[in-house]
Amino acid sequence: MNELCNKYKQAISENKLKLHSIELKHCKIIDDVLFRKDLLWISENMHTKLLKKIHDQSFIFYSDNQRTIDLVQRFYYWSDHQVTIRCYIWNCHIYQWSKTSKNSINELHHSLLISQKRWKDIIMNFIIELSLSEDYNAICTIICYFIKKRHYVFCHWKDNDISVEETV
Repeated sequence: MNELCNKYKQAISENKLKLHSIELKHCKIIDDVLFRKDLLWISENMHTKLLKKIHDQSFIFYSDNQRTIDLVQRFYYWSDHQVTIRCYIWNCHIYQWSKTSKNSINELHHSLLISQKRWKDIIMNFIIELSLSEDYNAICTIICYFIKKRHYVFCHWKDNDISVEETV
């Protein structure tokens, strides 16, 4: 137990009604563990470890603020837990990377082409440095804007500077 939990334990044993704006009638100690409204009190040094277990689990898929807050509130308690959770998620690199950003820096500044004819406007992309298979180590994807049809072309990619025409 940390220092704050010890203060609550002492205040409960002295039959005090309140401590740090928390009503002690909702707190109890079972087997030297502090509970508040049947929720396990989590000491400050355990917040990050608990949030890592809850937020970073793969079956939750790096849940957002509200989902993580709901999961914590079901079983655990600490002062200002919502602030702690929001800070933890804000600093979670994988969550920030996987969610779409709502800031103006990442928004498109130019509208996309509206194609008028098949195969007039295309997108071309290379997937390179694949393991060698039948003398091919790259894939060229070509997508038509108008009909959204895709073609995949297997090709051989070299590390030196060669043009797209030579590769395809």
